[in-house]
Amino acid sequence: MKKVLKGQLGYYKKKKTILGIVCLIGFILIFGIYLTGYMVAGTNKNNLTILAIILFIPTAKFLVDYFLLPWKAFATQEELDFVSSKADPLQVYAELLMTAGEKRYQISYLVVGKDENIIAFTRNQKADREVFKKSVTNFLNYYNYDSKVELFIDYDSFIAKCQELAVENANLTEEEDEHIMTVVEKVSIMSV
Repeated sequence: MKKVLKGQLGYYKKKKTILGIVCLIGFILIFGIYLTGYMVAGTNKNNLTILAIILFIPTAKFLVDYFLLPWKAFATQEELDFVSSKADPLQVYAELLMTAGEKRYQISYLVVGKDENIIAFTRNQKADREVFKKSVTNFLNYYNYDSKVELFIDYDSFIAKCQELAVENANLTEEEDEHIMTVVEKVSIMSV
């Protein structure tokens, strides 16, 4: 199996598949342990029933995680290739489910520049851009980053800003590239 990292296209599909398999195995194991205890003891008041109940707790946690993940992808390969061509030499991160404030934001694409400029695009027209901006900025301030964050709900404006960032970051040094990767690691902490 190819490993898909957070920020890569297909991350949530792969994570949802793995969580689904883990839940299925967990429930089969719980049912098997309970049934074995019932068949051996003739009653459900036995130690294997207690073990089955204890195993239900982590399995239920995986099930909740499964249902909290998005049901469909909010980025496509063609669109990612197009955005990447406009943001070159910067890396474009796709399909991030970020928690900002008390809300979740399905970020289709995210780009980080050398001056800690962060731009993101969401398809949710009702997204509270100011809450997102404030939450990400405050989070990065904890790590002593003076970031400028923008959340776009208009695709064309996002593409224009990608081109602007690409021009500003045309000649990245190795140190600047490492700094961008560090900022991305911190931002990914906010992503599920």
